[in-house]
Amino acid sequence: MALASGCGDTGEACEETVTCESPGGYCAGECVPVPVDRSNVDGAPVLLWEGSIDEEPPACPPDVGEAGVMFLYKDVDPVPDCPPCACSQPACVLPAGVTASALYLCQDGAPETRTPLEVPVDWDGACVGTDPIPPEQVGSVAVPPATAVACEPVEAVVPRSGGLGSPWKRHAKVCTGPSNAQACGLTSGKLCFPMFQKRATPAFKMCVWAKATEEVDCPDEYPHKHPWYASHDDGLCSPCTCTPTEPSVCEALVSAYADTACDREIASVQVADEGGCADPSAGVSLGSVRAEWVTNAPGGCEPSGGEPVRNREEVEPKTLCCIEEVTE
Repeated sequence: MALASGCGDTGEACEETVTCESPGGYCAGECVPVPVDRSNVDGAPVLLWEGSIDEEPPACPPDVGEAGVMFLYKDVDPVPDCPPCACSQPACVLPAGVTASALYLCQDGAPETRTPLEVPVDWDGACVGTDPIPPEQVGSVAVPPATAVACEPVEAVVPRSGGLGSPWKRHAKVCTGPSNAQACGLTSGKLCFPMFQKRATPAFKMCVWAKATEEVDCPDEYPHKHPWYASHDDGLCSPCTCTPTEPSVCEALVSAYADTACDREIASVQVADEGGCADPSAGVSLGSVRAEWVTNAPGGCEPSGGEPVRNREEVEPKTLCCIEEVTE
């Protein structure tokens, strides 16, 4: 309170008292209201741009800047991007080498009675030689089975539709920045924001954040509710499976040799899904092995799955209360 002459330079004194406006400053930007009831909202103003996902958001005003920008979304495509299912090719795999046994008929015995002759991974059957295994260790030669490798599910990286675009239909940009509580007058109930340059309208709406995520009553100063979301889940697709349509037939002939160059054969065994055993003549060493296919007929299979079983859902809701009307 002050004498009337205290509020202006009238040059005359009087006994009347008046309420003087608190000293403030100058707002080159905009003076925007501060919500009286801030129980449901944050009192700090923000700028909100909204548009189609195909639209490029405008830049925030220079004195607000891009540092505190948040992007929000809504209207997600509910159908998840399920990758198309495929199956690997079944294959026939040659036996993984042979094992010499000091015992006849490949009988079970102590580990020291068995000496393996190993072959490379993914062996194609070509001759493989090694330091000869002496005759006293070659009473019999065991050959493991030829293996039928089943087909396995293979998921493609690219979605079934072939598209890699956003699943959202709309997006929003929220610009935040400093405000000035004095530039509009300390008792005006307003803040200066942006402080130095007016926002581009109607591109940006003036808003405040709601404290609640969904159910919220916006204050009178910012009456229009704008619900958005920060993310979405991916929905759910049925797993990929492979059903055999015809069996694999894998039969191989494996031959063992006394020398290291596959010249002097001492035994040969034809194997399929079960292994075999050969008893070479007494007194021979084992120095090399090779194999060839008798029947190399991998089967076939049919892929299934990769279908949507649960839709995408919007998650992490965010709500703003704004001054402008919602425009669709």
